[in-house]
Amino acid sequence: MLTSATAYSLFTVFGKHVLKQLEPIDVIFWRFLIATPVAWIVVFARRARGIGASPRDVEWKPRFLMGALFGLLAYFAFAGLDLMSGALYVIIIYTYPAMVAIGAKIVGSRTSTHIWVGVGLTVLGITFTVPEVLDPTNDNSMLGVTLTLVNAALYAGYILYSERIMAVDSGGRVGDGYVAAAWGMLGSLTFATVLVVANGSVTAPSGASYVMAMTSLAIVSTVVSITAFFMGVKHLGPAHAAVVASTEPILALTWLVLFGGESLVLVQLIGAVLVISGVFVAQRSPNT
Repeated sequence: MLTSATAYSLFTVFGKHVLKQLEPIDVIFWRFLIATPVAWIVVFARRARGIGASPRDVEWKPRFLMGALFGLLAYFAFAGLDLMSGALYVIIIYTYPAMVAIGAKIVGSRTSTHIWVGVGLTVLGITFTVPEVLDPTNDNSMLGVTLTLVNAALYAGYILYSERIMAVDSGGRVGDGYVAAAWGMLGSLTFATVLVVANGSVTAPSGASYVMAMTSLAIVSTVVSITAFFMGVKHLGPAHAAVVASTEPILALTWLVLFGGESLVLVQLIGAVLVISGVFVAQRSPNT
């Protein structure tokens, strides 16, 4: 999950850059057009070495449909990111761990007190991390805020459903993170293609920096992130996985400082400590 969080934390940096040139529909189409064949190459390369499950040894339909859902939430992500600053996007999207914990409780998954304390600390930490959201003069688009909240809710559902996807199914076939990611990205690509057809056109990135950012978005923040995500959820469960993934905003701010010319203030450092503390608290077992 930390690998997934690191890879996905670069999403805002890559996404904000390509959105300077492309529309959200263009971005998700090229993202999954690049990522999908890469994911399948990895699957077949592993199979050639006798590693991992065969794509035919898993229930592909739920994974494909889950990928279509990811395509939908990716669209909301880019649409929201296009309408607001990267910092405000970070604070709003990372309300999803709390949504996961609440959803897990509703569907009957086991949640401990440690998880709830961890969620509370991470949410408080995220609030400290991005002071911009507390600025009453902020004039960012409410449409962007709404789209990002919808994205957070969809991502929470995605995490909850992923636990079932990675479980052993009725035929005794074990979930494989690489295969699940490959089928899922095929579903995402299908969804993105439908959007492009409905839109009637698609624009390709041009210029070295935009092509590089799009390629990095597809491989690092998609293939690496989603594959590691499935593997992490398999071992941790959705609620614990969501809290570990809450290290993403700290990492995202780090990349903004390194590559975006922003600086961290004391209150943001306090937020980082709270988020990391929340991760460790949530990972404690009930007997420790």
